[in-house]
Amino acid sequence: MIDAATPHVVCPAIKTGRLPVFQALLERGVMHEASSSIFPSITPAATSAIATGAYPCEHGIAGASWYDSVKQEVAYYGDDFWVIAREGLRNFLEDFLLRLNGDRLKAPTLFQMIERTGRRAACLNYLVFKGDCEHDVRIPGAIAALPGAPLSESVLGPSVLALGDFVVPRWSSGRKLDKKGGLLHRFGMDDASTGVMLREILERDALPDFTIAYFADNDYVSHKIGPFAALTVVERIDRMLGDAFEAGGGIDRVLAETTVVITSDHGHCDIANEEDAAIHLDRHLAEFRQAELGRPWRERDEIMICPNMRATQIYLRQPVPEVVERIAATLLTDPRVDQVMWRTELTRRDAAGYTVSSRRGRLEFARAKASTSGNDVFGNAWTWSGDAGAVTLEAEGRTISFTDYPNAFERIAGALDLEQSGEIWCTAKAGCEFEVPGGEAHLGGASHGALHALDSLSPVIVAGGAVRPVLPAHMRLVDIAPLCMQLLGLPMRYRVGDPRDQTIAGSPRS
Repeated sequence: MIDAATPHVVCPAIKTGRLPVFQALLERGVMHEASSSIFPSITPAATSAIATGAYPCEHGIAGASWYDSVKQEVAYYGDDFWVIAREGLRNFLEDFLLRLNGDRLKAPTLFQMIERTGRRAACLNYLVFKGDCEHDVRIPGAIAALPGAPLSESVLGPSVLALGDFVVPRWSSGRKLDKKGGLLHRFGMDDASTGVMLREILERDALPDFTIAYFADNDYVSHKIGPFAALTVVERIDRMLGDAFEAGGGIDRVLAETTVVITSDHGHCDIANEEDAAIHLDRHLAEFRQAELGRPWRERDEIMICPNMRATQIYLRQPVPEVVERIAATLLTDPRVDQVMWRTELTRRDAAGYTVSSRRGRLEFARAKASTSGNDVFGNAWTWSGDAGAVTLEAEGRTISFTDYPNAFERIAGALDLEQSGEIWCTAKAGCEFEVPGGEAHLGGASHGALHALDSLSPVIVAGGAVRPVLPAHMRLVDIAPLCMQLLGLPMRYRVGDPRDQTIAGSPRS
């Protein structure tokens, strides 16, 4: 899993030979260039979707920032380690190690589904590692010296769990798995560490039945300089994979026994290097008393803003129709705001479905038991009315598709049906990002989180195994887990390409 591997950058680089190992895999396999992510297209929610095969309404992870009404606290999984350190490293580590992979994650992971059949699985630095085997956590000295940092803990993961300097697996001989660590390697959570571990496992012919190896650096660098300039990071990953295959006896020997799947969690949208590319929602909504960023409700607060880069969810203390409509109208006075979305029942009592409002018009849509309006390419049946331009909906006969906002209906439902979702979601137009007090937009770099295709598409490469793989014409991030289970010959509640009606599959908002 290569974080933020953007297909309009990576796929041409593969075809032109700039990524020779990826190209060699493609020559022996198949590539899908436009697998659609979930919404919000942001790492904690998207990596959870890969690991579970579920949308947020089922797996429970609402983005990078959301309000947990049960715990009455804001969950935050941001991208700035040092901001986290200043705000309280103990809370973040406990949240990441114990909560994100504990009670916050509601759906079973691939690690659990696979190991409950008696097989073995491994996680190399992947953020979503929930499993059934207990592992001790050691806090590196440089972190333990910070005030409030925990000294030790245990977590539940797969049989083989490697989380940087925090969890280091041992071979049966007792020797620890090789890796790179320390401050210069983000305490063992960077690409160099993942690459070394993957190489050693292949060299020792010690791959279990299923392994996820996570390469995170491309996302960090793309945020700063954009996905085109960050391609050098993907080139390093290509070389690391080549080294790992050589250590395992060569690419053909590895692929004779192993199926390799390469994908990403989302893409990246370039952000203009101009101050007005940053949208300040707190200023737009200044008429409302706002909860402090990242803090629980105070007695007189009216709204809570939880930023997710190019998407933001807004919680309302009193979600009456007048307030929803006023906020939507206010936000859309800014031409940099793309869409405002909510469950239609908030503005029309007892109405089913979802509303998307934009400067291109307003559209309402809902699930249908039978196709009275049309089916999307995954077989979900929908009814809709209003302005198709709000989500660039196109209909050909009874089949509907979306140009700029891939798989829009299913993805919007997959977020808004989550119990912990904000009442309102809004997205930024391409080239823009939301900025909040204490944070900075990625001006001159890139970002993601929105419904737009630039944020939402990933490549999928599959190679190896006994039979040359075949991928469907249309793919989604939530199809990766069913694909892996299928390759292992194991059953799962979903198959690749299955329609996702969360009102049946998950636990939607009541």
